[in-house]
Order: sequence, then C-alpha cells, then structure tokens
Amino acid sequence: MRRVRLFHRSMGSLAVLLLSAAAGLSTASAVPERHDDRPNIVLILADDLDATTTPVWQAMPRTSALIRDRGVDFSNGFAPMPICCAARSSILTGQYGHNTGVLTNGGEVGGFEAFRDNGNESHTIATYLHEAGYRTGMAGKYLNGLEHDPDHIPAGWDDWNAGIDNFLYSGYNYTLNENGRHVKYGVAPKDYETDVIADKSERFITDAAASGQPFFWYAASTSPHFPIPPAPRHLAETTPSAAPRTPNYQEADVSDKPSWLVDTATARAATIALTNDADYTNRLGALRSLDEMVAGIVETLDRTGQLDNTYLIFTSDNGYSLGAHRLTQKMAPYEESMRVPLVIAGPGITRAETDAMGLSIDLAPTILDWAGITTPDQMDGRSLRRVLGGDTDAWRVDFTAEYGGPGGDGRNGIAQEQVPGTDTPRMYAMDMPSWIAVRTDRYLYVRWYERERPLADREYELYDLTIDPYQLTNLIKTADGRVEHATVVAELDERLSELSVCAGAGCR
Repeated sequence: MRRVRLFHRSMGSLAVLLLSAAAGLSTASAVPERHDDRPNIVLILADDLDATTTPVWQAMPRTSALIRDRGVDFSNGFAPMPICCAARSSILTGQYGHNTGVLTNGGEVGGFEAFRDNGNESHTIATYLHEAGYRTGMAGKYLNGLEHDPDHIPAGWDDWNAGIDNFLYSGYNYTLNENGRHVKYGVAPKDYETDVIADKSERFITDAAASGQPFFWYAASTSPHFPIPPAPRHLAETTPSAAPRTPNYQEADVSDKPSWLVDTATARAATIALTNDADYTNRLGALRSLDEMVAGIVETLDRTGQLDNTYLIFTSDNGYSLGAHRLTQKMAPYEESMRVPLVIAGPGITRAETDAMGLSIDLAPTILDWAGITTPDQMDGRSLRRVLGGDTDAWRVDFTAEYGGPGGDGRNGIAQEQVPGTDTPRMYAMDMPSWIAVRTDRYLYVRWYERERPLADREYELYDLTIDPYQLTNLIKTADGRVEHATVVAELDERLSELSVCAGAGCR
C-alpha cells in the first residue's frame, strides 16, 4: 500500500516540480541549515537495462520527466565491461577491467574476491568521498561473489545495505547485510526488493539532509534483471508483450559470426523462442516500480530542500541482448550489450542531448569533480562535467571493451548470477568466450578467444556501424573482405593494442 500512495504523491510532486521550475521557485517545505554547501550526489543504477531495444523512457515516464528532461541525455552511453561484476567494478573505481583485474563475475579475473584482492576497495567513489567529508550510503547489489564473505563491509561506506545472496535477483527471500546485521526479507509484498531499496533511499536522504553534511547515495536495485517479476501492485497491469523484432533479432544467417556462435546458434534460437517474450514482459513490469523508486528519491530530495543542490545520475551496469544475434543475456561486444541509458541532471545542468561517448568509467571522475576532488591518477575515465556544459571539443572518439569469459568450467560468467537452484549446464553453454574490442564512432573491431587461445588462433570481427548499425555483416570473415579492409584493420588493431594496456591518463 505504501508504494501505491507514493505513486500518487510522485505524480503530484512531478506536476509541482515542473511548475515550480518554470516559476523559479522552491517546493521545499523546510530547508535545513547547510554547514557544507558542496553538492549531494545520487547514483541510481539499473541492472541489465539496455538502451537499444527496451523502450526505457516510455517504460519509465517519471524518470524521464524528473532526470532526463531536466538534464543531459547521452545517446552514446556505453558499458565497456558488459557483465555485472566487471561493470560495477569499473563504476566504483573509474577504471577499465584490465586495471581493476575484474573482467567477469568469478574466478581469477572476476567477482568480488578479485576486486577486493586487487586492492580496489581502497580507491572507490565511497572512499574518496568519505575521506572528503561526505556521508556515504548504498542499498542493493554490490558485487557478485559477496555471498562468499557476507560479513564484509568495504571501506568508505557509512550506511551499508548490500545483498549477500543471489535471491536478490528474484526480488524476494533475500538477505541484506545492514551495517553488520544480516536481515532476512521474505515473500510478502512489503519485501519486494526495489521497494525496500526505495524506502532505504528515502530514509538515508532524509537523515543526511538533516545533518547538514553533503551526501552520496548509491541505489542499486536488481531491476529489471531476470527473473525479478513486477511488483505485486503491477502484476494485473503487466500484460504479455513480444520483445521488439529488430533486424538482428534471431539473426537468420550467423555464418559470418565467430565459431562459438555458429556452433550454438540452433540451441540459442530455441532458448529465445521459449523465454524471450516472457522475459521482456517481466522486464517492462519491473521497470514500473523502479520508476516509482526514482520519483520517490526526487520527491524526498525536494521535500528536504536538497533537490537544487543534488546531482542525479540514472544509468545501468550493462545492456541486454533480447534475442539480437540469437543471444540472451549480455557479455557480447555488440550494441545491445554495451549501450546503456545514461542521463544526468543537477545544479547548472540544462536540458540537452549529446552524442558524446559517456562511459561507465567516467562516472567516478565526474562524481569526484562535483565534490571538488581532482581525478586520481589511476582513474581511466574522464569527468563528464564539461560535456554536461555542452563542450565536446577534443572528446574521445573510441574506447576499449573487454570480457573475461566464463572460465574453463563455464561457471565464472553468468552462472554467478543465477538464483540458487536454477543453474544448469545448459545455462553455462549460453555464455561466450573472452574477447577484447575497440569501439570507435564508426567501427567495432573484436578479437575473440583472448584468454582461451594463442594469438594465431583467435577470431576477428569488423563492423562498419554507419552502414550496418545492427552488425549483420562481419566485413573480415572472408579472405576478400580481409584484403579490402586491411588498412582499417591495421589501424584498429594498433589502437586496440594501445587501449588494452592503457592506464590512467593514457586511457583518457
């Protein structure tokens, strides 16, 4: 019932916010005295939400009105490490996967343990902001593998509410580590994960605003990650919907794709035919409560007098394939896996759209920039601050992307994201080998089997996105194609060699 009431309040608040913005007025009922005028920052992270196939802004109209329509919309938002743990590691540190040492969800180059053991927890958004006097907090999904050390609380977090088992993906029956206390949530409507994170978000913001201390809040629901269902109040209005049939949906001819996809194409197509539309329907339904959570956060900021001094970021850790190229899940170097929604609003930012490439590694340096903290030397990303002001001169025109693969036994990739009791060997087969790529404003160049095979035995793809945005034709699959595009491949291969080992300023 509480969230239904919030829905009606949010719509009313939205109207008031828009009218007040036009009049240049504040809607806050009581503004606490601020002892530190540095801006607050709220990062809202969706899970597996693509920007290519899913109609994000139609599904999330409040988020569109309250953040996108008040800020900058990045039409080229990318997740260079398109799997959960690698992506989130890069968001927290501002570094590529080859520098965090986290390229997948488990094993030697993946998961929470790799993130921690490589020393990354000493230099995250939270540690820098906490040391600079910010009040920091999070709720929801941290990193895959945290369940192996459920009592762990990383440095830098004042308010810690992280999921410590994979039932978090189901929306129910999960456990949170709430500042050292394990709290079990059940299967009642009030336990629905996105709503619990929404409540914790509103409570943190209210308390932090009253303290007069600038704050950073990280809201990380697993919505719309499979298999989270719609919230109970949205079940009746969630009707079956077919996933969009894009030109590359169930791609008819995959003979030009790497051998792993050729060999598994029939099984993958059958899986998509069986599950994809139901998955898409649930995703659209789950986004309703995520949209309400965003509205509740904005309303709380407004009520506490903090909205005008708060930067809001809405994005996703990675995209999602939804049947493109006969693929489910993410992990691929293709557009559906790597493109994510990215919208940013806040003080001094006016409504705009930009085609500048905004990467997940840019979020940490941007956040620190707002807080008055110089970008640390080891960060690979760049502050988006000047892009948010409309200055895109000399901005990046390429980036590297990486995936570490599922490992020898197939369990280090998406297998790490399964709800207990649902993982099967068939699911492991739906993963893909490791790869490394360079994505420019025109081309995607991919080298497959980066960790599995010697260089001479690797496989390659090249797509010209200006004429083939759905990546249907690999230009270098044939001998003639390799000859025709030899100059382009040589240039891209050299750039890939540079970016694949870049660090800090060398990546910017």
